[in-house]
Amino acid sequence: MALLDYQTALGRLVRAPDGTDPLRSLRLDEAERSSIEGLQANAGYRFTVGVQRSWCVGRAERAGYLTLSILPEDLRRRLLDDWTEAGGGTSSFFAAEAEAFLDFIAGRLPHPSHELTACRFEQATLRANQQAIGFTPPGPDRLQAPRCALRRGRHAGLVAFHGEPHAIIEALTQHQALPPVSAAATAILFAPGLEGLWRVASSREAALWEKLTMPVRFTSLARDGYRRDDIAAMLRIGFVEFVTPIGDRA
Repeated sequence: MALLDYQTALGRLVRAPDGTDPLRSLRLDEAERSSIEGLQANAGYRFTVGVQRSWCVGRAERAGYLTLSILPEDLRRRLLDDWTEAGGGTSSFFAAEAEAFLDFIAGRLPHPSHELTACRFEQATLRANQQAIGFTPPGPDRLQAPRCALRRGRHAGLVAFHGEPHAIIEALTQHQALPPVSAAATAILFAPGLEGLWRVASSREAALWEKLTMPVRFTSLARDGYRRDDIAAMLRIGFVEFVTPIGDRA
């Protein structure tokens, strides 16, 4: 077996999620496979796996610190275990790892709930903050192009707060008791071009966000009553962004 194949096999064995065969795609004969699989009984191997898992858990805890801090200990531990056992925590790109982990958490929280709001708030803040330094808005001239299309800003977000947003955020960040969950929701807009990264969204902005689940031509948005100045303002803060022409679907 080549040295590179051996190193690859060891790396996969350490990082492999439970229930998978990390050696499946490698060209190993029976003796080589048996030798590598036998390492799992070795104390040094088990120590390495433990260190790797601890590192993965630590990265996940940093990625979802706010959300994890308000969850019951048993749920928090279960989410971290499920994430690492599925192979999470091994990416060298922290922002992408954090985005994926918060998505993972969000899919396992009740809706509506302050816990889900905290998760989406943390995710949207991370996303907007990542682009805030050096953010340069595009000019609005492309709105005049016949096939100009727009989409949601990749570093923007819209989060529903089921209660008074400032009170919820203060309770989350100060680790205080959360207020009751309200049936009425307030939409908070996150964008890299906003001072402070967030503010309350208008009903028109919230409606626009819902329209842009897929790219839409500006001409289509104009027919729905969105003026050029409205869209230009959203471009300036990064809430929406241009995409290449999308054909005749919009």
